[in-house]
Amino acid sequence: MAFLIDDILLFPIKGVVWVGKKVHEIALEELEDTPEKLKRELLDLQMMLETNDITEKEYKKEEEDILNRLEALREEKNK
Repeated sequence: MAFLIDDILLFPIKGVVWVGKKVHEIALEELEDTPEKLKRELLDLQMMLETNDITEKEYKKEEEDILNRLEALREEKNK
């Protein structure tokens, strides 16, 4: 019986803590580079070039940055 009362009283706090942990996990996933994320960025970049949203010079600069991040990710994985 005491555990049931504890659960009922602590539920709001546990709920907030759970939501906070989930938000933290999602934020870390968004910050972390993954091969899939970088490939998606390359595709988006290519579409921006094809629709003339960016110049060829901007495309080359961003492409080089993304490819460098992808290479660093692969090197880190192989360690």
